Amino acid sequence: MKRLGLVLFLISMGVVFAWARWADYKTNRDWKTVEQLVGYPGQAEGDGFKITVPRYDLNVLVHGSLVDSRAGLASWFAFKPLPRGSFLSGDLVLTDAEVPRVEAQLASSQMTLTALYRPFNGETPGVERISFMSQGARVLLAQEARALLAATTMPLAVSPATTSPLSPAQIAWGLPLEKSLGPGRWIGGNLTFSFVLAEPVTEANIELPSYIGLETMLHFQPEGKQAKAYGEWVLTQAEAQKVVGSLMENHIDITGTHSNLIPQSPSMVYVDFWAQGDASKLARSFKEALRQTQLVGWTPGSQSETKQP
Repeated sequence: MKRLGLVLFLISMGVVFAWARWADYKTNRDWKTVEQLVGYPGQAEGDGFKITVPRYDLNVLVHGSLVDSRAGLASWFAFKPLPRGSFLSGDLVLTDAEVPRVEAQLASSQMTLTALYRPFNGETPGVERISFMSQGARVLLAQEARALLAATTMPLAVSPATTSPLSPAQIAWGLPLEKSLGPGRWIGGNLTFSFVLAEPVTEANIELPSYIGLETMLHFQPEGKQAKAYGEWVLTQAEAQKVVGSLMENHIDITGTHSNLIPQSPSMVYVDFWAQGDASKLARSFKEALRQTQLVGWTPGSQSETKQP
């Protein structure tokens, strides 16, 4: 009887632990509360969640050209579940006047400022990007994210954007670019190409997924047969020097480079750029730069290249 009682006790404890693990799993992947607290819709990214907030309230001109808010002026908050709580990484697009308020809000919260930089040159009005990170209970992180938004002129809530089918003109315009760079996706009025690192990156002993600010993003904004191209490369230090040289040889302006204040392994360099001209020629220039990297997600140019699409 004692043995039977012990067996029943162990079974019951196993059921309790299994239920606890299931409850924790369910809670750790219920993102509705996060959406409600932040005020914006998001989408699942692997086991995590990302909320993107375009600066629809801004009309930013770079060299007289309007930048699409959904691509070049999008803020974001990315949540990665941890065994205890969540890891939050984010990036806010701010006007120059908003920067001091957001810096003050970060200083009064549990978040850590990791970078402050200008993604463009000669833009009107002046804009900067501020990056940050934190760990803790996801509800508290979501509340802090909302407090950061409240320090800007962005509306504190927005309805989900509707997606229109691609037009034949968009498909035809993008075909030469996709031939060079691989599959792209339309974000608003931009054809965007993204590439990820081949090797994992860790920060504070946490392996970071690509959706937490580690994707190289190339945005093409159509202007007839021409295009504006802008975005950010995320590279190792060795790759950054080669890519910057390749871009400059092809007359693509480097608008800034920066790294995070928090140590990453390997250490990453972020390279922002701006270019205008023939869309197909720009795509070929970026392909030349991609050959200098180990980034994954583009179309190889020859059988001798080992990068995989």
